Amino acid sequence: MKATPDWIQQADQAMQRAARRARELAQRTHTTLHVMKAGEIVAITPSEPETTLREEPSPYGTKIPS
Repeated sequence: MKATPDWIQQADQAMQRAARRARELAQRTHTTLHVMKAGEIVAITPSEPETTLREEPSPYGTKIPS
């Protein structure tokens, strides 16, 4: 298996930081977060567990059901 290029790891870390900051802002302002789940945009409350922010991607080439 090939090693993941450094820039991809940095991009993933940046996305995780952005998600954490968005959750913190939503908690401070008492607003909801909007995330993509199973191909649909859904609103979640900041009090929901953080695991709801990270969904494993579908394998490459898999079509999302409409």
